[in-house]
Amino acid sequence: MSDPYIRVAAESLLSHNSPYRTLSNSQSVNLTAEDLVARYRPGGKMSSVRRFFCLFVTFDLLFTSLMWLICVMMRGETLEQIFDKEIIKYNIKSSLFDIVVVALSTSCTCAFLIAKVFVYDWLNASQPVYQVFLILTSFTLSWGEAWFLDFRVLPQEQVLDSILQHGVSERSPLLAPQAAGPQSAYAESTVKWFSPVETPESSPRPRRPGEQIILTQEQVPPNIDTEQAEKELEELSKVNGHEEYESKMSKVSSTLTQWMRFIFNRDNSKEEFNPTWLSIDEYKAQADESMVNAWRIVNLPNWHVEKRGVQKGDVVESRRTELFGKVYRFTGVVECPPKFLYEEFKNNITKLPEWNPTILKSELIKEISDGIDLTYQVTAGGGRGIIAPRDFVNLRRSAQLASDGRLVERDPDAYISSGVSVQVPGYPPHRDMVRGHNKVGCWYLQPRNVQTAGGKIETHTTFQWLMCCDLKGKIPQFVLDAAFSTVMLDYIVHVRKFVAEAKEQGRF
Repeated sequence: MSDPYIRVAAESLLSHNSPYRTLSNSQSVNLTAEDLVARYRPGGKMSSVRRFFCLFVTFDLLFTSLMWLICVMMRGETLEQIFDKEIIKYNIKSSLFDIVVVALSTSCTCAFLIAKVFVYDWLNASQPVYQVFLILTSFTLSWGEAWFLDFRVLPQEQVLDSILQHGVSERSPLLAPQAAGPQSAYAESTVKWFSPVETPESSPRPRRPGEQIILTQEQVPPNIDTEQAEKELEELSKVNGHEEYESKMSKVSSTLTQWMRFIFNRDNSKEEFNPTWLSIDEYKAQADESMVNAWRIVNLPNWHVEKRGVQKGDVVESRRTELFGKVYRFTGVVECPPKFLYEEFKNNITKLPEWNPTILKSELIKEISDGIDLTYQVTAGGGRGIIAPRDFVNLRRSAQLASDGRLVERDPDAYISSGVSVQVPGYPPHRDMVRGHNKVGCWYLQPRNVQTAGGKIETHTTFQWLMCCDLKGKIPQFVLDAAFSTVMLDYIVHVRKFVAEAKEQGRF
């Protein structure tokens, strides 16, 4: 069985369905996803269902042998005497070793055991209770093997071989066509059209009350007037500033909204997934290069203001770069030492979703070395639900830096945690989600001494977030500008809330 069948089976298992195929009008066999997996023979090896049968037969043989040893050892004889009497001088009337031999068969075992009962010398049996139990156990196990072989192993293998011979592909429907009859009132329900993010594969938390369901790549839009949608989008692109964009977005038609969701969340890049594990030195070189690029860009001059936040000093800026195109930078102040945030980002990356709802999932794939690791993250959607969630596989580099960007062990001028997208075995693009590409990015944290109202000097953090990522999909630049600005300003709100709670707990 080829890999597509296992993929189908796995998907069915995850969705808790029990798909079946009808082989004929007179006879149907229910094949669950577990059956497909059981029949799978990786690399030509034995299938799991047949392997279970062989294990059962082995258990029968060993258990019968153990019972035989117990029976004969209770006579008080030595092993040499037992071997001579039971095997060398075998006699069906007094020996029990023949039960062990016939345990390898099934029907022969049953017939032999019945005959054994009539010819065995029960009057001279030293332990008749154990000997009776040995015969009954062997009889029961033999019938168990016969049942499993006849009702599970052979029918399942015959049916699946028949399916494979009739050319079933991974695109064949798992449900057979139903006979003509009354149509269900729910045949055209919205389940056909929508694929929410709240699934075990893509979301680690349940949807909160009132939270909008964000649609994913598999959404199939209803009949949309494309010409009308494109005309509205053209008008929307003429806005001047984020405030006007937000105002017009609140008034757009449902036609444009549905069309944008469909166009913006389709990955047509056809990027191949060919992951390989690199050496430690290769990962280190790639991580260091991404960190240097991020440090250089975050310290460039001449940034253009995209949007200012509510809190004084919060600002999202952008500029063009020769190597990466348009990049975005957030700058704001967080009331905690930079080392606290740095260690939190570096050591507790998997806990981000616990306090930051803009991150739906965060996993540590592999630690390469101190300060270098591979992570997997799923980010929440944005743009009023128009941009669906994306997932990223990043190579991170966390380090302490001097003012000129050199790595230092003590008294750093700044802390950095950079990231760049990579391909990693075992983390292919999700079929219901667009895989984003992080070109260059980092969190850049610098100490800032501030005098409080009471005259006390405290060390706060100048928090800068550099972001340049390809979200795939045909998303216009003005939509990206608004979405990235909103995401960055929302993100810092959650960071400040987390810091305030950590301060109350005495963590710094």
